[in-house]
Amino acid sequence: MYDLAIRNGSVWRDGGFQRLNVYVKDGLFACVSPENYPARTTMDALNRLVLPGFIDPHVHFALNIGRAVSADDFLSGSRAAAYGGVTTFIDFLDPVDNAKDLDIAFNRRKDEARFSYVDFKFHATLKNPKGHVEELVAKIRELGMTSVKIFTTYSDSGRRTYDPEIKELLQLSDRYGFILEVHVENDEMIDLDPTRSFAYLPKSRPTRSETEEALKLAGFVREFGGTLYMVHLSSGETLDQLKMRFPDILNKRFFIESCPQYFLLNEDLLRGKDGYLYTMAPPLRTEDERKRLCGLWNHVQTIGTDHCPFLSLEKNQRFLHDIPLGIGGVEHAFSLLYRQFGESVIDKMTRNSALLHRLSHRKGAIEPGLDADVVLFSPDPFAKIEWNHSRCDYDPYRGFDAGGIVESTLLRGKFVIKNGRFVEGDGQYVGGVRE
Repeated sequence: MYDLAIRNGSVWRDGGFQRLNVYVKDGLFACVSPENYPARTTMDALNRLVLPGFIDPHVHFALNIGRAVSADDFLSGSRAAAYGGVTTFIDFLDPVDNAKDLDIAFNRRKDEARFSYVDFKFHATLKNPKGHVEELVAKIRELGMTSVKIFTTYSDSGRRTYDPEIKELLQLSDRYGFILEVHVENDEMIDLDPTRSFAYLPKSRPTRSETEEALKLAGFVREFGGTLYMVHLSSGETLDQLKMRFPDILNKRFFIESCPQYFLLNEDLLRGKDGYLYTMAPPLRTEDERKRLCGLWNHVQTIGTDHCPFLSLEKNQRFLHDIPLGIGGVEHAFSLLYRQFGESVIDKMTRNSALLHRLSHRKGAIEPGLDADVVLFSPDPFAKIEWNHSRCDYDPYRGFDAGGIVESTLLRGKFVIKNGRFVEGDGQYVGGVRE
């Protein structure tokens, strides 16, 4: 007898919906069939979409930037994630430049995340690793991590990685089997004038700083090989240029992640009196660039929220230099993007992230043998964003039209959210590499 049966729902499998029943045993999907089999517990999913648990590959819980800490820790952030159907997230280690500090950063972050309600994994993060690149990569592999984050900017805080090390990391990514994740902005084009206000942000970090750096890095991938994953692409101009100039490697060896904010918001918000609430890096772009990005939706491989909200008091500063950059979104990403793009968002938040981040042996699909992570989603053309379970005291999406409601979220066959109410959750670290 099965532990749980989810009956009568529209089940997402192989890129489409099928009317099937889903059966769970010992925390795993055990059977997906049109047949009715006995189960200890049955849930009726009539008129609901039965989806794989969502994977958010880009969050920043409990991020300490010195003058502030992001509003959500692993407890509140994972709870908000579960309300949004996210059953696995990938956070980041603190940036390091040597193997010893990497070990410390890994164990510290894993300890901080132990109270998560949903499953989690980490990206290693490097800062200017001159002379220590392969040593660091070997330690990353030893720790079982499969992705490495670097920055092409933030030289002012010592986080920038320079071109020689980027080329070396690309070559090592094939040998050691990891994906190189890059925050892509040209450092020399960024204006850090401390007297500028928040309204200046789009000029401080212009589109061309992202576009030119992305094209340069794509050239590196074409020349040196390796696998690169561009995080939080912000502009339709950037993606358009990559599509035209590098069709041979785009989403084959040079993968694109973007975020809900770049499809839904534009830089006009920064001109309002509360524009400081909408500060992030890279910044919001023009309405034209937003529309261009929406038109290139099919060339975006994954959706990560870059969830990193700060309290409004912390962001309400006179000068841009003093504002912590980042907004939230982990709870609302699917509902908002489903309204805008329909079922095409599903694989970008499940299968694609699972494949790229070496989780497909456990996550990303409703198939026998995988973790029974399930989202029951109720489509509703009249739904609006009226809820927020983040600790942040403002919600950039409040009042936005949504495509429906996440009614229930199951992690390994157990309810974390049931009919809109939080139940419990026992998140696990799922970062080990399966050979």
